[in-house]
Amino acid sequence: MLLQRLSRSSGAAAAAAAAAAACRSASSPAASILPRATIASSLRQRRERRELHQVQQLSYEKEFVEHGVPGLLSRDGFDISWTKYQALMMEKLNEITAGFDAEHATTKQLVLQYARNPATAALFNHASMAHNNEFFFNALSPAPTALERYSGLQKSLISAFGSIETLRQTMLHTADSMFGPGFVWLVYTKDGNWRILNTYLAGTPYAEAGYRQQDRDMNTVANTAGAFGVSSAAGKKQAALPPGAVSVVPVLCVNTWEHVYLADFGVDGKQEYLQRWWDAINWYSVNNLTPDSMKDQTLGKFVS
Repeated sequence: MLLQRLSRSSGAAAAAAAAAAACRSASSPAASILPRATIASSLRQRRERRELHQVQQLSYEKEFVEHGVPGLLSRDGFDISWTKYQALMMEKLNEITAGFDAEHATTKQLVLQYARNPATAALFNHASMAHNNEFFFNALSPAPTALERYSGLQKSLISAFGSIETLRQTMLHTADSMFGPGFVWLVYTKDGNWRILNTYLAGTPYAEAGYRQQDRDMNTVANTAGAFGVSSAAGKKQAALPPGAVSVVPVLCVNTWEHVYLADFGVDGKQEYLQRWWDAINWYSVNNLTPDSMKDQTLGKFVS
């Protein structure tokens, strides 16, 4: 008898719970106004709207996915440093920019537009990292074109650095000496000089981004985030370029973030990775980014 009463009691409780759940479902605004298919469609459209930032396909992505970057990254190394990492940057950008005009901008546009505002640091960091990483990979090729094919560019660089070997050593030593991840860039200035500069973390080489150009390791200096920017009084009066800054155009960069080389070179393999990177540079890409005015023996001085 006791078991029967417990059984009947348990059944009644279950029925009551089911009825209550049905009432709640029926009384919810979504259930009473929108059919389930409409709700699903709305959610799907919202997700699609938020996926406006997408990973751009590299010129040799098919080859890299199948074989890695010959002499530099294995298939797994490429998968981590490009496929997975770049997808994560885009996913974060879509989350951050959902619902306002920034979701339609390119990563470079986002960098220049939101760099100075401390309140948009997360947006800047993800956009700048995505832009820098894409720039790095776009200069790689499964069959790199040698610099000797582009005599104008080669002469200009020799005129600036004394030799291509000096350029190589300067870039590699700069990258190896960085205490912290970032990028090392070969850039030309609009007044006709070559420069090598480094940016830490997700810092940008574009001087137009103002004081978010991060040319020091923030792990070793005091944190001044929020002390300046477009939201401050000084920032509102700020010129397009910060004082003393020179507008530059990047043509080449190397990525020194550990996740790029750890899989293939290990924790102590940074130097070997950098040496291999130089051999994987596709100078066709560098030449295309360099204006004709810089491809001359008499132009292109190196400014330290």
